[in-house]
Amino acid sequence: MSLESPNIQNEMSESSSPTDFPVHGWWKIFYAVFLLIVPAFSFWAVEAIKPEWQSGDREAYVPLLLLPEASVFFLILIAYSIVCYFLVLFAGDRFAKFFAVRLGIYTGVFLALQFTILLGVYLFVSTSSLAILLVWFLPLYFPWIYRSRLTTWIARFIRPWMIAVILIAYAILVAFIRDQAFTPLFLVFLGLIASGPFWSFLMAMQASIWLLKYHEANLTLPRGLGITAWIAAYIIAWRYDILKMYELYAQLPPVPPPDCYIATAAAQGHANFVGSKPVQLANGNSMQVNRQLQIFKSAELALLAIAPKIHKPLRKAYDAIGKPLARKIQNPFLADIAYLSLKPFERIAESALRFIIGNIPFESIYIYAK
Repeated sequence: MSLESPNIQNEMSESSSPTDFPVHGWWKIFYAVFLLIVPAFSFWAVEAIKPEWQSGDREAYVPLLLLPEASVFFLILIAYSIVCYFLVLFAGDRFAKFFAVRLGIYTGVFLALQFTILLGVYLFVSTSSLAILLVWFLPLYFPWIYRSRLTTWIARFIRPWMIAVILIAYAILVAFIRDQAFTPLFLVFLGLIASGPFWSFLMAMQASIWLLKYHEANLTLPRGLGITAWIAAYIIAWRYDILKMYELYAQLPPVPPPDCYIATAAAQGHANFVGSKPVQLANGNSMQVNRQLQIFKSAELALLAIAPKIHKPLRKAYDAIGKPLARKIQNPFLADIAYLSLKPFERIAESALRFIIGNIPFESIYIYAK
């Protein structure tokens, strides 16, 4: 395993002996920032993959295990591990002799590996998704690449104008093949988000190997009791996580929600203001529907029929933007504001529909109805 910085000389570097903590200089600051930001961002990003209905697929269960409300006991263990890592990172000679601190570092190894496996189960569903592993394993092969002759060759032959030409060529490629051209960028972005737990695992493993080599002694009764208490806490955390996952899953709707996210949320405003009324769906459920929602759905269906190539990228963009925005609309007053903000777009959609099929009120009144 390798998670070391390239041999870059700088005035902040420290002279070190073989028994010193294996991170020095500016890399300590980088590790500290990483350990603070990445866990918080990872748990925040889990909200984006939260399932919307009881699909029964593993993609519906795994994100629920990762949600903060289900992982609350794991969050406590993660906080304990981060504090211990900070103590060893900035004052290793002073704190590495305490078993409670070392146990916190070992805890980080197990937790980071656990979340890495869970994310891997969710992400690696096809051979194409395995490309994300190139980003996951970056800390392992980047030092070797940096020290190789490749970097010297790049610095000697690559010029800024060459990079500009490549960017222009890529922009032209995007203009021709549209959304498919963004797939590599999307995979890299997804890999950067999802690789956080794996990189944390490498960092914790690096510190654990150092502790085992220079500071770990024989197992004593107090240390054995500490390990036993840790195992009990870990089992309790898993039990709570699994039970909470099933509870959250049971709270999900049994059928897929409508895909006009913002317009659907806007229809939940005050009925007299947004003009909504309960409508029975074909599956027997009911939902609040107003004319604005019907017009938007009719416009989408018309666009899908006459221009499917244009509809596809627009639908993807709306899925990415509409879902998180709709989740923010949690009360009737915000729904009223959303309803008003959509009015200009409603007029545009209605005009387009009148031009394409005409007789909008009659055509749209049965959208979502049984």
